[in-house]
Amino acid sequence: MKLVPSASGDSSILTPLDALTFRLEDLPRQLRRIIDDALQDQGLSRAQWRLLAYVLRQEGLTQTELARHLEIERASAGAAIDALEKRGLIERAQHATDRRVWRIIPTPAAKAMLGSLREVIDEVYAQLFDGFSDGELTQLGQFFERMARNIKA
Repeated sequence: MKLVPSASGDSSILTPLDALTFRLEDLPRQLRRIIDDALQDQGLSRAQWRLLAYVLRQEGLTQTELARHLEIERASAGAAIDALEKRGLIERAQHATDRRVWRIIPTPAAKAMLGSLREVIDEVYAQLFDGFSDGELTQLGQFFERMARNIKA
């Protein structure tokens, strides 16, 4: 697979790398849709699940920190926080040293829900990675990390 056209002037409109890249772009879109569908019975969106997962993993993050972890705008994080707070899954707690900042804390209801959420997400992952060996998953992760480094350079 060539990264650039050959010297002979081969300038195909769609190259094998185009096909690979298009597929790589399609997978996250498909995964978002599948996760949204799977979480529907839980009453959560994929975005809310991701935010809640971070809050459950590290209690007390601020809205700004959550937005940075999720690589979304602060306002989008705020909308997800509002929705989860309305459902009684998280609450805002005053920051110890900065009265302008709120820490985001999971409620007991969120902690109780974690087991069923984990089952739903694990079923999606089982479907996604069906047939992959542990070694292949490790290698895939390494490939993704290399690609991430390549585009940051």
